[in-house]
Formats: sequence, C-alpha cells, structure tokens
Amino acid sequence: MSTTGPTKEVKIAGALHDTSHLLIENWAEIGRNFILVIIIGITVWLFCSTLRLAVEHSTEYLFAPFHGAGAHVTAAIVVLLVVLLLSGLLRGWLVSRPAWKDAEGDGAGTSIAYFHKTYSQNPDIADVTAVRYRQPAFMAALRRIVMTILTVGMGGSGGIEGPVIPIGESLGAGWSRIFRIKNPHDLRVLQMAGIAAAIATLLNAPFTGALFAGEVVFTERLVYRTLLYSMIAAVTAYTLNNHFLHFAPLFSIAKHTHVYAPREYIEVSLVAIICSAPAGLGVNYVLKVLGKFMHLFPTFLRAAIGALCVGGIAMFMWFSLHIGPDNVLGISEGTLKELISGTGPAWLSVWWILLLLAAAKLFATGFTYAAGGSTGLLIPAMYMGG
Repeated sequence: MSTTGPTKEVKIAGALHDTSHLLIENWAEIGRNFILVIIIGITVWLFCSTLRLAVEHSTEYLFAPFHGAGAHVTAAIVVLLVVLLLSGLLRGWLVSRPAWKDAEGDGAGTSIAYFHKTYSQNPDIADVTAVRYRQPAFMAALRRIVMTILTVGMGGSGGIEGPVIPIGESLGAGWSRIFRIKNPHDLRVLQMAGIAAAIATLLNAPFTGALFAGEVVFTERLVYRTLLYSMIAAVTAYTLNNHFLHFAPLFSIAKHTHVYAPREYIEVSLVAIICSAPAGLGVNYVLKVLGKFMHLFPTFLRAAIGALCVGGIAMFMWFSLHIGPDNVLGISEGTLKELISGTGPAWLSVWWILLLLAAAKLFATGFTYAAGGSTGLLIPAMYMGG
C-alpha cells in the first residue's frame, strides 16, 4: 500500500511557509505558466478520461450478464471470480517488481509527499526540484492507469478519484521537468494543477477540482496563486469533457427552495450525529483492521486473497438477495445515483438492505484497498453515506 503521506501539521506548515505571494512575475513567466497549465490540463484529461472509460466499459462487460437469467448468470459468476483471481495474481506479481512498487495502493500520500518536499529547508539539498525530477513521472502515470484498471476495472471495489491524484501530480511534474522549471514555486503550481485537472475530469466540476487539490495538499489553508493556476487546468479539463465526451455532472440533486424548514435542519443534524460521525470512525477502524489482516500474507499473494474476499462478498449478496455485483463491486456510481434520484429498484428503499449494502461496500472496498489495490475511497464513502 502507499504511504499515508504528510501529516496535517506538515501540510499546514507548508502553506504557512509558502512565499509565492512575494513573487514578482514578468509577463513571460506568467504566459509560460498559463500555457503549461493548459498543456497539463489537456494531458491529464487524456490520461484520466482513458482510465475512466476503460474502467466503465470493463466493469459493464463483467456485470451485464447478472441482469440476464439462466446459464448466462452461471457463466458470469465463474468469469467474474476467475477475472478477480487472475487480476489479483497479476497485480501481486507486478508490485513485487521494483519498477511497479510505486503503483501499489492509491498513491495519493506519496504524491502529496513529493509536493511538500519542495518546501525542504535542508541545506544539503541544493535543488529541491531535482529531488522530484529524479522520480518517475509519465511512466508512473501510465503504470498507475494499468494498475487501476487491473484493480477497479477487473471487479475490485472502490473509486478512481484517489488513483488520479498521483496521475495528475506525475504529469504536472513531468511537464515541469521537460520545460526545465527550476523554481519550486512553479513546480508546486504545476503539480497542483495536475491534481485539480484530474479531479475535474472525473467529477466534471472545475471549481470543486481546484478546491479539492488545494485541500488535499494544504488541508486548512489555501495558497491563492497556486489555486488560480489550478482553476485554469481544471477548466481546461472541464471544457474538453463537455465538448468531446458530453460528460454530465456525477450527481444531479433536485432543486430546492432557498428557504429551509426547521425540521430539515434537525434532520441533517441527527444524520451527522447518529450516522456520519460513527460511520467515519467505523470506516477508519475497519480499514486498519483489514490492513493488519492482509499484511499477514506475502506481498505477491495479498492482491489475490483480497480479490477472492471481494468476490465472496459479491456472491453472498447475489445468492442471498439476488443483488447484482455492480451494486457492490466496481465504482457503484449507478447505485448511488439511483439512491439520490429515487429511481432504483424497490429493495433500495428497504432500510435493512441499505445497511447491508453499506457494510458490503465497506468490506469489499476495504479488502481491495488493504490488499494494495489502486483504488480510492471518495466514491465508496459517498456510497456508504448515501
């Protein structure tokens, strides 16, 4: 699994010690950075769109037979379990190779660590940008795409928002290296712009992508110069989404009057107290326990064992309740959309089935993540919250 990344204190310290507001840029530097973040936005969009489409099509192919009947379903069960096992074995073999080690886990922590190393005050490091440039960039992004397809696209559970963070950061750093950027302030701009474009590509929300990138790298502070350039990269990805993929926002919420009744405030408060806080703590606890459990096995077998556990959870839901694997495995965005819109099957309004689905998604994602799968936790968290 990837490292957890810098602590909250390190992130805040980076924002507090950032001196980019003191920079005096000439028009040539502003123009160069403007062009660079657009190039990064285009490149990140290409990589992340390819990943998203590959995952969508592969999971659709895997899960479609479960909406049929008879022998087709029996064959689909066998195919799904075999694909899960083989993809797990292949991932285990790949991460045992040094070149692929950086593709294990979601990679977000490592990418954020790269970002904050540019704030290093170590006198022994003459050029902090060179520290990042010695690490893989474009190849790291390609390996991350392959590993994520082998994880989520082959039936593992989780989102792809986590894995696109290292993809965006790697492409930002890669273009920075090509243009021989020596100023760490500019390197950070391009790294964060890559992350913002990656998130905007998936969520089709540019401002959300830029704010998400700022929150991920700085936690409680915003560096406005970096945020501004991130917005440009995110809008570039958003524009390409709309013109070439006609990608709609991930979720559409029904319109609501600007006046909220007191009852609604009470309901939201109760949900936060009774559901959200315990669920958040529970998710962290389950992930820690599953992480310790999976580390009992050799590295090259963890992914396969995790995949079999995930398959077992999906088969339990299928044979006990006839609920298809697409409601537990993969990204499961469709289930969440049906929950929000109220257009799903009747069993999506049965409270105990909803609780069982939340638990199944938690453990399926937990086994995938704990086994070193390249998967994210954002959409699963939204799924369980929904």
